[in-house]
Amino acid sequence: MTHPTTAVRGDQANPSARQPDHALRRDVRTRERESPGSRRPSRFVTASGLSVAAAALILAGGYVHYCLYRHGYRFIPKIGVSFLLQAAASVVLAAALLFQRGRLRVGRHSVAVAQLTRLSAIGLSLGTLAALAIAHTPGGLFQFREIGLRPAPQTLIAIVAESVAVLLLGVAMVEGRSATRSQTVRAAVASPGHAVGDAASADPTRARCA
Repeated sequence: MTHPTTAVRGDQANPSARQPDHALRRDVRTRERESPGSRRPSRFVTASGLSVAAAALILAGGYVHYCLYRHGYRFIPKIGVSFLLQAAASVVLAAALLFQRGRLRVGRHSVAVAQLTRLSAIGLSLGTLAALAIAHTPGGLFQFREIGLRPAPQTLIAIVAESVAVLLLGVAMVEGRSATRSQTVRAAVASPGHAVGDAASADPTRARCA
């Protein structure tokens, strides 16, 4: 005894094919939120916190240079002016690290202003440490020589502050770059075109009908 064959439509065999596009996108976002590794990372917060700490250290280093400028270094040719410029640059970059927003377009690429500010602050701190190291060489810096950690404790404070600032800003740049990449990936996954494309690839019948 033969049984009549029943034609099964593609949308009946796969109920998910009848889901509207907005439902598919909602399902993708739901799975993304529920997965343990897809939570919004705190790397942006970490990078900002490290930048604030580095700003305080850079400001401390600038204050040390300003104090030395006021208490005698301003009378040293070229050195006095460089100390004043270092103090002013420290104030500017410390303030910039606290208010880092937006992106800067360079050609076809865009760079976060926060990353450029961190890089500039690293350059200032490394330049300060390099100038101090040159001042301890026999030739000195502009014929000016420093001996040991004098004047104390200003020299030691400047070395520690600038060194730790470089370390914190380096970590902040790595965290900021990782956070930006993660955000870009999440945006691509949650985009409507990506969600519809995933649904079509999971359902060959729907892909053919489209």
